[in-house]
Amino acid sequence: MAGTVSKGNRLQVMARKELEKQGYLVHTAVRSVQKRGPIWISQTTDIFNAFDLIATRMDPPQPLRFIQVTTIDHVSERVKKVDPIPVNPGLASVEIWAYVGGKKRLDRRYRDRKVWLARNYFQMYFKVRNWEPDQRDRIAMGESVAIPEVRIETKRAATPLTTVIRRQRRIVPKG
Repeated sequence: MAGTVSKGNRLQVMARKELEKQGYLVHTAVRSVQKRGPIWISQTTDIFNAFDLIATRMDPPQPLRFIQVTTIDHVSERVKKVDPIPVNPGLASVEIWAYVGGKKRLDRRYRDRKVWLARNYFQMYFKVRNWEPDQRDRIAMGESVAIPEVRIETKRAATPLTTVIRRQRRIVPKG
């Protein structure tokens, strides 16, 4: 099955490899080639016009997983696309896998310490949880597996400045 892993776009391939690592058999949406004027365009025909992947597992048995793969910026658009599809939650789960990529960088919300933002992972959103994200529903990809998710470094305490003596300002009355 090594040849089938290259189907789909880069994020679909990453998600498919992760699912196959977990023992799932994965079906990817079919890509079709269309000619538009002088150029050829490769276009994906989604499963039920909403899903990129379907995953199933027999040992141990798991329910079907209908998965839409996207980036973190497009989650709300994908929720609107996937939500209307009727799927029995007892038979299958409906999921959106949002990729958070990029280089590691500091979280600028903290001034007194350095907190590194987590990068290079899939955040999973589930329909049964009303699309609410949970930090425990993350799948780390590549080198972020070895790096802890949040690393905190405290800054040195600032040395106090010497007091500057200023002359009191005079208020000049208008008039």
